[in-house]
Parts: sequence; C-alpha cells; structure tokens
Amino acid sequence: MKNRAKRALKSSKKDTLPRFPKNALSKDMRQYNNLILQCIPSGVMVINMEGLVTFCNASADSILGIDYLKEKDKNYASVLKGNSHVVQLIKNGINGETFFRKQLQLKMDGNSKWIGMTTSILYDKLATPMGVIAVFSDITDVKELESEVKLKERLAAVGELSAGVAHEIRNPLSAIGGYAELLKRGLSEDESASAVEGIIKETKNLNSIVTNFLSFVRKSQPVFNETDVNALIKEVISMVSFDKNAEGINFDIKTLKTLPAIEADPFELKMAFLNIIQNAVQAMPNGGRLTVKSDVQYGKIFIEVTDTGPGISKEIGDRIFNPFFTTKEQGTGLGLAIAHKIVESHDGKIEFKSKKGKGTTFIIRLPIRR
Repeated sequence: MKNRAKRALKSSKKDTLPRFPKNALSKDMRQYNNLILQCIPSGVMVINMEGLVTFCNASADSILGIDYLKEKDKNYASVLKGNSHVVQLIKNGINGETFFRKQLQLKMDGNSKWIGMTTSILYDKLATPMGVIAVFSDITDVKELESEVKLKERLAAVGELSAGVAHEIRNPLSAIGGYAELLKRGLSEDESASAVEGIIKETKNLNSIVTNFLSFVRKSQPVFNETDVNALIKEVISMVSFDKNAEGINFDIKTLKTLPAIEADPFELKMAFLNIIQNAVQAMPNGGRLTVKSDVQYGKIFIEVTDTGPGISKEIGDRIFNPFFTTKEQGTGLGLAIAHKIVESHDGKIEFKSKKGKGTTFIIRLPIRR
C-alpha cells in the first residue's frame, strides 16, 4: 500500500512539472547568464582564438570608451582601436600569456583613465583553448587617492627632513658662534689657535651634514657597470681600519672567492658598504669583532656585516633607516638611510637581525643581473 502511494505521488509530481525542450532551457540559461554579465560593474570581453570579440558587456564599453555593437569589424584590434596597451595584452593572452590586475593608463578624449585588467584562457571540456576572457575595472579614483596619500607622505617627509637638518645644523653653528665670540675678546695666541681649530672642526661637521643630506635627497640615477663586490668590500675595510674609531676591533673578512661580478654602480655601492661598516665600527667603541661575508644564493649576492656591539632594540630597529634618526652623539642619522636608498635603487634589499647584548648583522641582497 505504501509503495503504491509513493508511485502515485511520484507520477503526480511528474505530471505537474512543466516540460521544456532542452534547447529552450539552454537558451533561457544563456540569456540569464548574459543578463548577469551585462549588469555587473566590471567590464568583460571574450575573444576567440581567431581574434574576434564574441562578447562585450556594457561596462567594458564604458570603461574602454568603445561601442562594441556599432563595430562592423569584430577583430579585437579594430574594436579596441586606440587602446594599444590593451590590444597587446589580449594578443599575449591568445598566445598563452595571462595577466592578473595589470594596471594601465589610457588616454581617452584628452583625459587620462587608469584601468585594472586581468586576462585568463577560456577552455572547452577537453581543455583545448577556445579564447581569452578579459576583465576590466576602472581604478582611476583609487589611483587619484594613492597620489593624494603619496603627496601627503612627501610633504610630511619634507617637514621631517627640514626639522632634522635644522636640528643638526644648529649645534655646529652654535659652537662656531661661541668660538667667534671668544676670538673677539683678544685671547692669547694659543687660545686663539684653539678657537680657530674649533671653528674649522665645526665647519667640517656642517659640510658633512650638508653633503650627506644632498646624497640622500638627490635623485641621481645609478650608472651600472660590471662590478666586483669583493673588491669594494676590501677597499672599504682598508679605509675604515685606519680610522681611530676602529682601534681594538678585529676584522674578519670571509668573502667567496668565486663571487660573480654584478651590474651595479660601484661608487654608490661603495658608499652604501662604507656607511654600514662604519655604523658597525661605531657600535663597538670598546673594541670587538667585525665580520664581513659575501656569498651567492638563488641568483643573488649576499653581503653580511656583523658586529659584536650592544645590539639594537625593537623600538630603535623600527626607525633605524629613517633619515636623521641616530642614537650617537656625533652621528647625523643619514648613513643607514643613504645605504638603504642605494640598495633599493639597485633592486636589492637590506635588513638586519639583532640580539640585545650580542651584536647586530646587516644583510644586503643584490641581484646579479638586472
């Protein structure tokens, strides 16, 4: 009895369900999908392997400044006339190369527009490429906001730099003024000579501050040549070892003999090494060991500079590459900032690891080829 009731109920359901031809259902589904794609804010364009645009929604028209339906020639290069960057990326997509969130600046009717573009390959059930799907988004507002933020950051940086310069210059200027006042009082010959020496010393300090400041802010382009990193390290060690601050410090140089030459600006790189090694020397006023290593890993040159100084606390470490930040009485706070800038201009990275009371290691990574 129960089985009969179930069969009757199943038969009843079959009779009440509407019956659509398979092709009609498929057509309705295509129209539904098309409606969804036409309503989304992102631009969508589909290009087959012959280079013909088979679908383009209204958002793509608006973002790219085109009118797909009015174009008689459906070749993507014709539909996208004037948008050479987009054309090239679609061409690359047809050849199998895809992009994710590629940012492009388009010139349209005398105005500039930023778009984000992602391409992917469209495959059939047999995993055979059928074409390219390109998705576009208008990111002009985002780029304008980024520009505003960068401008504010630059203005804040200028204010910080100006305050730093004023602070650093004020001390030697005050000293020079004091020595000049002493000279006016008719000092003895020895006292006058001492005051003059003081003025000369503070003038040199001023010159050092200005020189370092200009090195930091100047937007000079590195002049890349084949460079022997080991040779630069040896030159810097030779210079620093004669400094009076290096007394009591043992230098341990462990450079890789087979270290390959890299494409770099030798003058700038030498300055970066000098600033880092001098910083390590100054961290050991009572003597210690300074170890410099060079190695090659994963297609990059590694340079490590290790001291046995007091180490760097997290609070100081967070600001160590900031211009004019220093914990030293005689420091300008620009040495590590300059080194950081130089390494970044070489597409490299500089970081450090430190343990309180056990010393600090600065690590520089530089690409062998740019």
